[in-house]
Amino acid sequence: MMKNLIYNISKKIYSPDIKIRMFKTTIILFALFPVSIFFINISHTSTVVFLIIIFYILLALLGLNLNRIYHDMLKNQNRYYEAEKKLNIKKKKLTSLLAQAPIGIFYYDTNLRILNYNRLFYEIFGLETNLKGFNLNNLEDKEAVEVMSSVLKNKTSKQYIGSYNFTFQEKIIWAELTCSALLDERGIVTGGIGILVDKTVEHQAFEQINQISLRDSLTGLPNRRSYKNFMIKLIESPKNQTDYSILFYMDLNNFKQINDTFGHFVGDGLLIEVSNRFKSLDIKNSHLSRLGGDEFLLAMPFVSDNKNYTKERAKEIAKYIKKLFLKVFEIEGLELYMTTSIGIVIIEPKTDNIDTIIRQADMAMYQTKKHGQNNISFYNHTLDLEQQELTTLQQDLNHAIGNGDLELYYQPIVDIKDDKLTAVEALIRWNHPEKGLIMPDRFIPMATESGLINRVGWWVADEVCRQLSVWRAKNIINFEYIAININARQLHEVDFSKHIEGCILKYKIDPAMLKLEVTETTLIDSFTKTQKIIKDLKSRGVECNIDDFGTGYSSLSYLKKLSFKVLKVDRFFISEILKNEDDLKLVASIIDIGKQFNYKVIIEGIETLEQKNKILKINDDVCYQGFLCSRAIPALEFEERFLSKLP
Repeated sequence: MMKNLIYNISKKIYSPDIKIRMFKTTIILFALFPVSIFFINISHTSTVVFLIIIFYILLALLGLNLNRIYHDMLKNQNRYYEAEKKLNIKKKKLTSLLAQAPIGIFYYDTNLRILNYNRLFYEIFGLETNLKGFNLNNLEDKEAVEVMSSVLKNKTSKQYIGSYNFTFQEKIIWAELTCSALLDERGIVTGGIGILVDKTVEHQAFEQINQISLRDSLTGLPNRRSYKNFMIKLIESPKNQTDYSILFYMDLNNFKQINDTFGHFVGDGLLIEVSNRFKSLDIKNSHLSRLGGDEFLLAMPFVSDNKNYTKERAKEIAKYIKKLFLKVFEIEGLELYMTTSIGIVIIEPKTDNIDTIIRQADMAMYQTKKHGQNNISFYNHTLDLEQQELTTLQQDLNHAIGNGDLELYYQPIVDIKDDKLTAVEALIRWNHPEKGLIMPDRFIPMATESGLINRVGWWVADEVCRQLSVWRAKNIINFEYIAININARQLHEVDFSKHIEGCILKYKIDPAMLKLEVTETTLIDSFTKTQKIIKDLKSRGVECNIDDFGTGYSSLSYLKKLSFKVLKVDRFFISEILKNEDDLKLVASIIDIGKQFNYKVIIEGIETLEQKNKILKINDDVCYQGFLCSRAIPALEFEERFLSKLP
């Protein structure tokens, strides 16, 4: 052991120069030895003196050489200590750097056992156990193990990003792992080094953002995107090959009117309460989502492999849904009543188109609205045919506006006492080249939904003004005005008042000859905006009438705020007045309201003399229109029957 120590020290201290000097010194010593022996045995004085001189010279050379050796040894020793000191400083810096590095670093041998690691590697896992000696082959994540072992085989670097499940600690982390092989001076792999960057917080934040993106911010329900993800899993499931599923499409009836009347705060509160009631259904494995606005979806996957049973189950759930709306909604001190229209699709096995499913449910829901709301409708293939027909009809209407296929019919409004003509209502008809005469209830809703209603509306306004100018030129106008129907979409179009005024100026007619009929629903829709438009029209000489009074949100407040002159009672109240005394009382009340506001009252839908006489008994200061007097007829026929040349 001592020999080794001496060898190591000499190896560190003695440089090649020192070794050469030591060799020279040894030669001098060997030279002095025989001289000294000879010196002892010689008796001659001169010889002795000479030898003494030689001896001292050699001794001086020996001393000088030894002195140099000593100083060189001191210098080398100082250099060694200085180098060792610098090396220790660098080692400390490196150790500190590794300890404070913002990444986890670990070393492992060729058997994938951890040899050492830094502090952050230890903290990433939040462990109290010493990981030295841990066999990385025991990780459940074999993809990560493959990365660490492959670099040992290939002598390369490799990266892997994923989750690491450490079962011994029951902890899952997300991390970015980069591994490289460690080689000795001969290029032989001695192990590997791994760099671990903790991505858990980032991953959790991403998951949180992703969850937020899948939720409706107002109600907390899953949103459209979440619904789509759910449906993707549904159609990819093996059970989709054999079982029937159900999709309910629920739309809140008259929500827009409530929202516009009472404000968005009340509207939002109502949506939240409706959502809470939907949540109370708590149907196993179902997926409830808010599609947007006042539309909700409820998906029930894999109900049964029997279609009839699935359909009966859908009816049962629909009844539960309708019951949720029986109780009044108390929002911000208001008592609100709400109903829902439900469209239902029985999803056939092997269905693979998500967009088709929701489109079919949407069609079924609109079928419900079409037949009275607050009910249910199942999708069937005839709805597809109807939709295709509507699409074709929409394309045809677009061409009809410019091709002269539209025509105005005119219906007289007469005094109930003597049937004297007082006003006229213009009603649109469509002379389809293949389908014949199409009534407005067939194409106006489609035109409104598609946006064509504005073009249709401007055609009507222009044609009425043109016809008025023709009759004026003939001097046969013996009525007060012609009324045309305007819906909310038309009324709220940019520069609506200017467009109406433009038609009047174009044909140089009296603006008082044109009246615009708006329904209660139109009035309520964005009431403040509607109020401004009606006032603007009035400033241009154009008055508005209230149409279909009693069928919407009848309110005395807007009768007071909006200065109308004519109120029309909807035909709905007239149809049963001969059988139902309550309906007659309602009509009488509406007439009284109109008279209290000094309105002219027009009764719509009088078809028999008996109905006319019933109204006469209530009040004879009204006008009426209906089949009893005349149906709507073309302009030329109307002119021949009702118009006379003035003196």
